[in-house]
Amino acid sequence: MVLYLLKGVTMPLEFGLRTGLNTVGRNPTNDFCIHEASVSSFHAEVTVLEDGRGVIVRDLQSTNGTFIDGQPVEEVELLRGHALQFGSVELRLELREIEIKVPALTELASAQPSGVAAVLDDGQVACSRDPHLPATHEATEGCQAVIKCPGVFNAASMRAVKLSGGKAGVLFFCPDCNAKCRPIPGNQDSNQKKKSLFSRLTQTIHLGWKK
Repeated sequence: MVLYLLKGVTMPLEFGLRTGLNTVGRNPTNDFCIHEASVSSFHAEVTVLEDGRGVIVRDLQSTNGTFIDGQPVEEVELLRGHALQFGSVELRLELREIEIKVPALTELASAQPSGVAAVLDDGQVACSRDPHLPATHEATEGCQAVIKCPGVFNAASMRAVKLSGGKAGVLFFCPDCNAKCRPIPGNQDSNQKKKSLFSRLTQTIHLGWKK
């Protein structure tokens, strides 16, 4: 692929020409605006032919004229290295070869399908936000935070709201979409299980020594 550039000789200008019509002039509505008094508001047209077959320059009856290698022109083909002049502004046409490469496909890492919850080693369903924790709650109306999200969470990763007004307890909500969640029967955090077991053991010991 060939990229055509117009680069300024005496001014720091650089215009990348696109395929088709490119307008040049002092007016800011042009594709390439040159702020110089000798350049007309709509000075010239520079057309890049399809497939990069060449560049055509056409003067738009400018006040100070369009020149190639010092010669006034109305419409002519612009070649590489030609000195193109709009009024007193001189530019040169440059060509750059651009090679487009398509990267080779690499083996994609296996991903968990959306809508499928992970399972821990002990068989419990894992939290959809932290797969290292067991899921203790599920969304009651379906979690829409992620497309086909399983909507199962560990209590530690959820948004908790403590009830007031004489009611004891805590409500849990999806941390992303605020869907209301409820406990999953039979599923609880291993820390909670340990705590419950310790409480029962303590109660048994206490009862054994009761007089």
